[in-house]
Amino acid sequence: MKVLFFDFDGTLIDIHQREIEVIYDTVNHFGLSVSKPKVKQLCAQLPSYTDVFKETGLEFTDEAIQYWTAAFVKRYRFSSLREGVKQTLKALLEDYPLHCITSRETVAEVVLEMTFFQIDGVFEHIITREVAAKHFDLDRIPFYPYHEQRTKLYECALAIANSNPEDAIVIGDMGRELQPARELGITTIGLATYESRKEELEAASDWVVSSIAELLDALPELCVT
Repeated sequence: MKVLFFDFDGTLIDIHQREIEVIYDTVNHFGLSVSKPKVKQLCAQLPSYTDVFKETGLEFTDEAIQYWTAAFVKRYRFSSLREGVKQTLKALLEDYPLHCITSRETVAEVVLEMTFFQIDGVFEHIITREVAAKHFDLDRIPFYPYHEQRTKLYECALAIANSNPEDAIVIGDMGRELQPARELGITTIGLATYESRKEELEAASDWVVSSIAELLDALPELCVT
C-alpha cells in the first residue's frame, strides 16, 4: 500500500488570482510600477512566479522573498478549492494514508486555510519547512535554494510516514516541486493546471492528470505497476 503526499498550493487549492494579487503587491511595494493586467498576462505566459518576478525586474532578495511569502499567507481568501478535492480526498482515505507536503513555513498557516476550505483533519501529517527543520535539528530551512528545500521536505515526510520512496506517490502541480521527489525514487503525478507549465510538468511526472478526480483512476494502475 502506497502513501500519498499531496502538495497544497496550486494542487488542492487554485491560487491563480492570489498569485496575481501578491506579485502585484510585492513588485509595487519595492518601487516597480507594474500594472495588475500586466502581472496577470505574465502569470499566464511564464512557467513560474519566479519567472514573473524576473520579468518585472524585481531582484529576488531575502527581503523581497520575506515580503512576498508574508503577503501570500495573508491573502488566502483569493484562493479557491479545486473542483472535486473534497470528494476525491474522502474516497482516497478509504485506501491510502494521506499527507500534505508544502513549502510554507508553519503548520498553523496551512491548518488555517484547510479549515477555511473545510478539508482540515484529512491529512495524517502536514510537512512544512518548520516541521522539516525540527526533524533535521536545523534552525530553519530557507525557501531557497528551492530544490534543496523541497528535497528535505520529502525526506522528512518519508521518515514521518515510515515509508520507503518506492512505496510513496507525490501529487503536485509544478515540475520543479516534483523533480526532487522523483530523484529520491518517489513516483510522481503531475496535475496540469497551466499550459505554460505543461512541458516542465510532464518531464518531472510519471503520470499527468488534468483534475484531482482523475487520481481515482490513475492510482490503481500506478500501484499495480
